[in-house]
Amino acid sequence: MDDWRITNQDKYLKDAVLQRLSYGSRTTKTDHDHCEFCVDRFSDNHGDLHVGYCTPDCYYWICEECYKDFNELFGWKLVKNDPTE
Repeated sequence: MDDWRITNQDKYLKDAVLQRLSYGSRTTKTDHDHCEFCVDRFSDNHGDLHVGYCTPDCYYWICEECYKDFNELFGWKLVKNDPTE
């Protein structure tokens, strides 16, 4: 696939387990993160992304649009972070 957003993420995100999560609920306490593909910013600030998909350790974040665009290509497995959902 020829897309400017793909830059070797397959090395660490191929077949990854992801969860959909509010950025405010993350386990890490950085002030912001970026989508691993389009580099849109996640933070608690107005105007930034507040919900996305992340690895269980909340280290890698993916925005909604990039998740939709690359889910099938990367073979992600989505897990629910709340078993009652």
